[in-house]
Amino acid sequence: MEIFLSLLAVAAAAAVLYLPVIGTYLSTFHTLVHECGHAAAALLTGGHVSSISLFSSREGAAGTRHHKPGLLITSLAGYPFASIVSVLFIYGLSLDWFAGLGLCLLGLLLFSLFFWIRNPFGVFWVLSLLGGGLLVWYYEWFQVLETVLSAGGLVLLVQAFISCWHVFLLSFRRPEQAGDASILARITFIPTPIWGIFFLGQGIVFFGWGLLLWTGVPVSDLTTWL
Repeated sequence: MEIFLSLLAVAAAAAVLYLPVIGTYLSTFHTLVHECGHAAAALLTGGHVSSISLFSSREGAAGTRHHKPGLLITSLAGYPFASIVSVLFIYGLSLDWFAGLGLCLLGLLLFSLFFWIRNPFGVFWVLSLLGGGLLVWYYEWFQVLETVLSAGGLVLLVQAFISCWHVFLLSFRRPEQAGDASILARITFIPTPIWGIFFLGQGIVFFGWGLLLWTGVPVSDLTTWL
């Protein structure tokens, strides 16, 4: 029954993400993590990050400057980074690391707001989360915090997979408009669908891993299975 309820929660999260307004608001969490993956890769390869934009269309953009090898790594980083972070978030939830996850999220929001995010929707989204977090802290609604973090982790996990699925479909249907897959195709001359398959493949692996953690499979059993 517990596994069934966990899977039901995953299905509910997926359904909510397709709703207008609330789905857009929730999916922006994944957009921020995805763009931070690009930004982190740019910095690690000697590049520069000028801005991150979060849009109400559920899309995002990271303004970066770097040399060509850095461009390759930066363009590649977004989807795998979001997938990895989603699994780490679910792993933290499985260990009840609510305080640590909350602090990490706070740090990400503050750093992004101070140094990168400048567009109106992005600023509004971050400030709304920070405002909600301030209320939770002031009134000591710790149960609410745990619920919000659990929902946020599940949304991140599901949206990370959905985004990989979408870029996979676009890489075949409209290869010139498939975002990171199209950029990688122009850089490497490897066809866009190949990059779409790669993004979907890693998305399936990490989503499956996160799903096992979410449904309560012991980490030791998971390691043995892998």
